[in-house]
Amino acid sequence: MAPARDLCDHCGLPVAAFGYCPGPDARFCCYGCYLASRIVGRGEGGAPAWVLARLGIGAFLAMNVMMVSLLLYSGELQDLGAEAEAWFRWVLLALSIPAMVILGHPFLAGMGREVRRLRPSLDSLVALGSACAFGVSAAHVLRGTGPIYFDTATMLLTLMTVGKLLEASAKSRSATLIRGLLSGQPTEARVVRDGCERTIPARELRVGDRVRVRPGERVPVDGEVVAGISSVHEAQFTGEAEPRACGPGDSVIGGSVNGDGEIIVEARGVGEASLLAQIARLVQEAAARRAPVERLVERVSSVFVPAVAAIAAGAFALWLAEGQPARGGMSALAVLVVACPCALGLATPLVTSLAIGRAARGGVIVRSGEALELLPRVSRVFLDKTGTLTRGMLRVVEVLAADPSAANEALAWVATLQTSGEHPLGRAIVAEAARRGLALGSVEEYRVLPGQGALGTVLVGGLRRRVYAGTREFVEANGFSIPKALRGHSARGTLVFAGWREIEGRAQDAAAQLCLVCVDELRPEAAAVVCALRGDGTAVTMLSGDRPEVAQAVAEAAGIAEVAAPCLPHDKLRLLRAAKAGDQVVAMVGDGVNDAPALAEADVGIALGGGADLAREAGDVTILGDQLGRLPWLIDLARAAYARIRRNLIWAFGYNLLAIGVACFGLLHPLVAVLVMLASSAFVLSNSLRLAQHPEPADASTRCGSSERVDEKHSIGRDESRPYTRAR
Repeated sequence: MAPARDLCDHCGLPVAAFGYCPGPDARFCCYGCYLASRIVGRGEGGAPAWVLARLGIGAFLAMNVMMVSLLLYSGELQDLGAEAEAWFRWVLLALSIPAMVILGHPFLAGMGREVRRLRPSLDSLVALGSACAFGVSAAHVLRGTGPIYFDTATMLLTLMTVGKLLEASAKSRSATLIRGLLSGQPTEARVVRDGCERTIPARELRVGDRVRVRPGERVPVDGEVVAGISSVHEAQFTGEAEPRACGPGDSVIGGSVNGDGEIIVEARGVGEASLLAQIARLVQEAAARRAPVERLVERVSSVFVPAVAAIAAGAFALWLAEGQPARGGMSALAVLVVACPCALGLATPLVTSLAIGRAARGGVIVRSGEALELLPRVSRVFLDKTGTLTRGMLRVVEVLAADPSAANEALAWVATLQTSGEHPLGRAIVAEAARRGLALGSVEEYRVLPGQGALGTVLVGGLRRRVYAGTREFVEANGFSIPKALRGHSARGTLVFAGWREIEGRAQDAAAQLCLVCVDELRPEAAAVVCALRGDGTAVTMLSGDRPEVAQAVAEAAGIAEVAAPCLPHDKLRLLRAAKAGDQVVAMVGDGVNDAPALAEADVGIALGGGADLAREAGDVTILGDQLGRLPWLIDLARAAYARIRRNLIWAFGYNLLAIGVACFGLLHPLVAVLVMLASSAFVLSNSLRLAQHPEPADASTRCGSSERVDEKHSIGRDESRPYTRAR
């Protein structure tokens, strides 16, 4: 992964090696952002009045230089005689010196930094051009003869400064997207401590505090509802417009809006540990990482500026050979100005930052520009089954025991073992034991084998047993046989076999004691998502650790033709590596926990969920709120972003080649060159900023025809009372 860079204090874009850094604690990507920050009262010192006054003085002097120069050019002063004309030339020199100092100092300082780092760029071209125009003019004034270009030198700096301010204002839109994520965080909270309720600043909340949230208020902290029933609006995080019902035991996110009920929330994540702070930090870190295309542009820029300087020198030499040194000087100056790489420098980082911010606003956290660049090129998507294509909310629908009269007792042993795990199957088993009102015990030496099962020492009712629970292959590999009584299951869901051995007392026969059948519900949007991916020419493969018949039924219901099951973690890695070896760009979509190795191996790892564990997710992308339907939208956003980057780069390179050619032939006045250059930057800015208006995520089924037809064809899991059915 590319190294991270500092972000501009004003616009939020990365600060390149030639950024403007007026102090150790101040970072700006350009002088324009520094000025804009000072004018609006942020940044170093916050002295907007003085900054505006200084700019006003510089611009006033430059305008007067322009007016007097027009009098000289028009010949109106010839009637006053040569002495008066010479006097006006000295006036121009006197007016130009303070204007050059006020307006030119930032560009000269920037040029010094760029030269020291051997990375000449915009500041170098502007400073070199204006300094040459001023130096030649001053020499001609002192000699008393020759053309003068004070108006060109000063107005070049004025227009560039104004252009930088306008550019900084436009670039700040990317920072606005990030600041908007934090704007919903309440500043105060009503905390209940020692039986007393009082209002304190939200930043003073501690883990374990209980906070009262009234109807319509924003939740001030990540936590768990301990009292009250309401609903919360979490569109800011998940992009889901519909409110989510919540009650005791449910988690809520700081910054979400409480509905029509009063709730008491126990703080779980405060300060930097809150989801909102994690999102903002990850978005900023993503914006600070160079994408491959950005690194390419920077390498081109490092060669481009010296090449422009050489072309300018060549143009001057050619016109000098023609006996027209004045025209040669103007041509060289026009080349230096018109080739300023503003558009080239903005083409990539602005779009990347806007796209990452827009994704975050839609409930998707993209961790790097590299992931954003790879998404449009993904040719194969691997989808995990449980928790990704399905809801991951399994239910136990059959309980088969070797001794039917002891089914509840057997279930209690297995459920106790699963209390130490986080797998959806384990949670379903624990939930079934709770539904039956079974008393559970404790677990020691718990161990899980991903994709196979779990084992541990379980204590229930004073007895200790070594319990094994998992796939049939897992329990058989641990020395258990499968009795006939456990083979009469319906085979319509995922099977969990369990057996145990006594640790103390009489040894028990090595036979499995329990078989549980668990079913999961296919996500309503799963079939539409698969249809949208395949419609874009992306191959889709489902990976599952489940039995082949169960995995095949889910895949067919979702419209997936390629299935790999049963598939252990190392099998997933093997399949991903084989696809990558075949020159495919691979994305893996999983739950972010069990699929961590596969997510890390994929070119783009996409994790569903996140929540409080967002910072620990293994994926390059995290889709918040468990919204699988965001996947096609994210890919569309990435494609839109890189279409704009390509358009920006084509324009920037095409414009520079054409404009440099025109300037070399002496057909472009330097001041016109400034305006043309600013117009080029304006095109790149406007083209990039439109990305912030990218449409909201829509139902993926709209890309595959009627949602009713999709649901009718892929109806798996809608009727949980019958087995999975294959699509016809």
